[in-house]
Amino acid sequence: MKKFFTKLRGPKLQVKLLLLFAVVLLVVPWLGYVQLVEMERLLVQGQENTQRQIASTVAIQLSNRDLFNDLPVQIEDYEHLFAQPLDGVINVDGESVDWGQNLDRISHNFGTGDGSFQLALGEMVNTLYGFLQISDLEHVYRDPGNIDINTADHVRISYKNTNGDAEQVALTFSSPGEATSFRLDDDASQFGSPLGEVGGFLKETDEGIVVEFEFPLSLMGMNRDFSIAFVDVDDRESRAVQQVVEAQPDSETDSFYLVVFRSARTMDVIQSLGYVDTRILVVDNQRRTRGEIEDGSVDSTQSQVQRRDRNRVFHALRPLLHRVFLGEQFNEPTIGESEQLEQEAIESALAGEPHAVRRISMSGAPSILAAHPVVVQGEILGAVVVEQDIEDILAFQQTAFGQILLITLLAFVVVIVVALGYSIRLAYRIRKLRRAASRAIDEHGRLTSSSISAEINAGDEIGDLARSIGGMLERLNQHQQFLQRMPRTLRHEINNPLNTVSTSLENLRNTTDPDEQERYLQSARRGVMRIGSIVQNLSDAASLEDSLTNEELNVVDLHELVQGYVANLQSTHKDVQFVFRSAPGKAFARVSDFYIEQMLDKIVDNALDFHRPDSPIKVQLERGRRHLRIIVANRGPAFRGNWGSVFNSLVSHRAQQSKLHFGLGLYVVRVIAEFHGGSVRAINLVDGSGVAIAVELPLVADSESPQSDTRQTA
Repeated sequence: MKKFFTKLRGPKLQVKLLLLFAVVLLVVPWLGYVQLVEMERLLVQGQENTQRQIASTVAIQLSNRDLFNDLPVQIEDYEHLFAQPLDGVINVDGESVDWGQNLDRISHNFGTGDGSFQLALGEMVNTLYGFLQISDLEHVYRDPGNIDINTADHVRISYKNTNGDAEQVALTFSSPGEATSFRLDDDASQFGSPLGEVGGFLKETDEGIVVEFEFPLSLMGMNRDFSIAFVDVDDRESRAVQQVVEAQPDSETDSFYLVVFRSARTMDVIQSLGYVDTRILVVDNQRRTRGEIEDGSVDSTQSQVQRRDRNRVFHALRPLLHRVFLGEQFNEPTIGESEQLEQEAIESALAGEPHAVRRISMSGAPSILAAHPVVVQGEILGAVVVEQDIEDILAFQQTAFGQILLITLLAFVVVIVVALGYSIRLAYRIRKLRRAASRAIDEHGRLTSSSISAEINAGDEIGDLARSIGGMLERLNQHQQFLQRMPRTLRHEINNPLNTVSTSLENLRNTTDPDEQERYLQSARRGVMRIGSIVQNLSDAASLEDSLTNEELNVVDLHELVQGYVANLQSTHKDVQFVFRSAPGKAFARVSDFYIEQMLDKIVDNALDFHRPDSPIKVQLERGRRHLRIIVANRGPAFRGNWGSVFNSLVSHRAQQSKLHFGLGLYVVRVIAEFHGGSVRAINLVDGSGVAIAVELPLVADSESPQSDTRQTA
């Protein structure tokens, strides 16, 4: 398995760049969606504030008039039955599902025991609808051959026509199902003419029967006088009327209820405000609708449907986009939840607190609904509900997001093409550099060229890489030349002292003169020492870094160390003048004194090899704020080569001399200086009369110096 993974290689440069740009471009739609969600929030908040203001304006208009006491007629003694406005389609089939969940709340109870009923009235499209839940233990249906209406159970509706005359209509049933309606004669005992406009339906239940009916408002007069009764017949043999339960006012003077629909004056007020594409609903403090308008033409409705169809894809993708881009669940209320939100807003407004919610309207469009209380002289008489859809906001959001996706797609294509071209060009340059570097070394590992020309003049990182490879090849070439010269140099340099040793030993064996023997013995000793020097030079670089690893550093006064070192030099090199310069005082550094002396040996050896015989070698110690600097300068030939290479290993810029040099001296200086946290550099003297080598070492703080310890102890 390990071998398998070691053989795996990562994707190529083109693939990496394409993936990088693809990931970066994916951030664009994410940022776009986040901004659009924030924009939607701000726009919806602005819409809420606007609708709150509209609701407040309508509430103020209503509070300036006595509209909540305004009824279709001005007869104060009338009692009221409220017909709630109905939404959707009402099927007269005895089922309560069309009436929604508010049936019990809008129902009125009449009578007790057998024959009692609950009545709910609703109004839609100039038609009065009724839903009666009747308690009847025995159902007696009409005999079609009997013209006496009072021989069977039936529902009797009383009203005043457009002329103000009282009339009665009977809903009769031969069996469960549709009703047959007749006008009644004056004494309400005989069937009159059939009345097809009035329809009804009877359904049997466990508690009794349900009768649902529809009654055209065109039959009523302007006063909307209305009453209803259930005639209960329980004996199928005698068919005698058991009882009549009537929905009549408590007042002894009235025989009719006043059916209250939308208040005309309230409708006039809210219609006169002229709000477009706005639903305005006015309810009283009994939760009864007093006025409602919903402005919207056929064209605007069709445009909303078309716009909704265009946004359907966005609405379908919205939950996924919300989860992917924001990591949140996108919640849109259902129709049922939206009805509950409307009721909560109305309840809040009737409690005196304006309220606004986002919901789904009955048409299925997202909308903002705001409710505001109507206050007259400190009393809350009702609430105003204002609702507007936010399809335009969502359409803008969908259009903007589509544009973002389109721009992202175009940018993706353009960037991919550019990135592909750039990556191809980049890969070509890298392969070109690779081929040039490969040609510089043959199959046996020998250099065939000390430089490369590919990309060497480029200013980017590939150019830097090419120049680095060129410098590396140059150093390898020097190393290779050094290795090529080493066998001949070693043979020559080692043969000479070996010949000296061999000759001295041979002469020593053949002579008996003590003076001659001493002279030959000294000559052999010098040859052995020269061979040892050669071996020492070769082993210096190999063992230096390993030995430095375990070396312990101590705080040393370099002024005293360097001064003593120069004094020893003067005693061992009597033919060379050494000059030491330093400001008075201590100069502490954390170093290894042995390796500092070895470093100075290499620098001084280099100065001795190149100094002019009649000139002194100067050793100077300088103290800065944070560093110490040791400078060794000599008069002699100025350096004309590359300063960056003089401190590399196996590099020598000396001419051919009798003494062996492997190019390790200044390399040892650099290794020791860097081990102590310092640096080294070589420069020509200002007048070009020689060379100076400067080593910088960190200066120990006063708190760490031995003098500081002495003061603290004292």
